[in-house]
Amino acid sequence: MDFKRIEWIFFVAFFGLNLFLFGIYREGMQDESSVSYSGQTEKIENRLKKDGISYKGNLSETRLEGYYLSGEQTNFKEALQNGELAAIKPYANVGEYTITSTPSKNYFINEKNIHDTLKTFLGEKKSLLYGDEYQFLNEFSNFTGEFPEIIAVQSYKGIPFRDDTAQLSISLEKSGDLLKVNKYTQTHIGSIDELRDKMDLYSSREAVETLYVNNRIPSNSTINFIKLAYSRIYKIREKSVYVPVWFIGITNNGNLQIEHVNALSNTIITNNTVPKVENH
Repeated sequence: MDFKRIEWIFFVAFFGLNLFLFGIYREGMQDESSVSYSGQTEKIENRLKKDGISYKGNLSETRLEGYYLSGEQTNFKEALQNGELAAIKPYANVGEYTITSTPSKNYFINEKNIHDTLKTFLGEKKSLLYGDEYQFLNEFSNFTGEFPEIIAVQSYKGIPFRDDTAQLSISLEKSGDLLKVNKYTQTHIGSIDELRDKMDLYSSREAVETLYVNNRIPSNSTINFIKLAYSRIYKIREKSVYVPVWFIGITNNGNLQIEHVNALSNTIITNNTVPKVENH
């Protein structure tokens, strides 16, 4: 075996990874230069109050830790060939990276005890793949109106994903005092790896201040929630790259807007598209 060649291959691979991460860092710094920062010494809480902006609880100054992560989208058609979907196949529409399915039997969700009743459904291996990897995400679920929906997501070391590649969207219908699982749409990522050592993140308070000084929080609005979650920022061939992001929900005149702030760079990334590097 040519060990010198193997060493050279590993060297090139790691060198390429470092160049890629440096590119992410440089782009973050460029984005940061286009974001306004305030030199005011007045506390952000006071400035929000003057503009009639309300929020629940306190704006935390705690700096959590997170990672650059990579993950690979699960190919459900390959899972079908491997026999993993045998029990689900008759009820499912299987795409390459998405499953839409109707459960083979009835499952009910109790709004007063969502976690336990949802856990029963997630634990049914004959109705759902990888169900035990998902957790309820209250901030993005909806129990009002004609079409209630539960959002459950994967997580990594205590921080959930909030991304279309790692999500279980469960459509519900009213059934007396309960909610019946009508159908679900599922995506999943595997082979999750840390690309760098864990890093200190900007606090939720700093993220709110960044939005405020850049006029992203309207006067007389309400900050409904502030949630930290991983979101995809790059796709390189079969791998996706995720970073921690502050998701901040703001209600203004009855409309909900959700702003995204990169928790590693404290830059606004709302509505950013995901760059893709394809095979050549």
